[in-house]
Amino acid sequence: MFLRLKSFAPFLCLGIAIGASLSRGADEIIKSSPSKDGAVIFQTVCVQCHGPKGEGNEQIKSPSIASLPNWYFKTQIHNFREGIRGTDPTDVQGMLMATIARALQPNQVEALSKHVEAMPLVVPKPSPIHAEADLENGRILFQERCMECHRYNASGELAFGSPPLIGKQDWYLSAQLLKFKSGKRGAAKSDVNGAKMVLSSQVIQDEETLRDITAYIITLNDAYVASQQPLSDPFIIRPESEAKSKTAPEAQ
Repeated sequence: MFLRLKSFAPFLCLGIAIGASLSRGADEIIKSSPSKDGAVIFQTVCVQCHGPKGEGNEQIKSPSIASLPNWYFKTQIHNFREGIRGTDPTDVQGMLMATIARALQPNQVEALSKHVEAMPLVVPKPSPIHAEADLENGRILFQERCMECHRYNASGELAFGSPPLIGKQDWYLSAQLLKFKSGKRGAAKSDVNGAKMVLSSQVIQDEETLRDITAYIITLNDAYVASQQPLSDPFIIRPESEAKSKTAPEAQ
């Protein structure tokens, strides 16, 4: 049995309401002032779901998008716009994104992609369920199924069209793996990279496997951050509890 997400019905109602609001907001930007300011567009169109820091919202299953590479951002907007993603009626999140993607103008997508890429990476908090994860099994699964495309540190690879997995919440990673496995994502004939993920996701046969691999990916965040930036770097946002533990002691 796979990990179960929270009750779908409340989210469906909330998602429809937010989707309608976002659609109106995007249309308003396009009609009233076709801004080229990515920050302005983000605040009007994206912040309701993805948060002011691009940190995502677990309640409505919106992922963190902060620091997402601009090439991947633009590719996914294209996929949503063209019906490569977000067409399955049970994929509420995807359908909401498709609505927004179709409302955005090309210059707005370009501005948004640059703004999102420049946003500080938000280090995700691991879910409590991962305390029981078998990280060694997760490491083996990652190296066998994920590392070739997403790199050894989950930082992604432009050459393969593979996005970074660091910065993504474990509940989002789990949801996407299940969408690929079920065909809700990656089934479009033109989605070559999605087809690869459909194949790779077939390794997920039970809840434990899903838990182990996502738990291991979360552990890669700290190593990636340490290799890229000093802990005090302003372009990294850590979970509040961890940030406190990293604070230097007061002078005596």
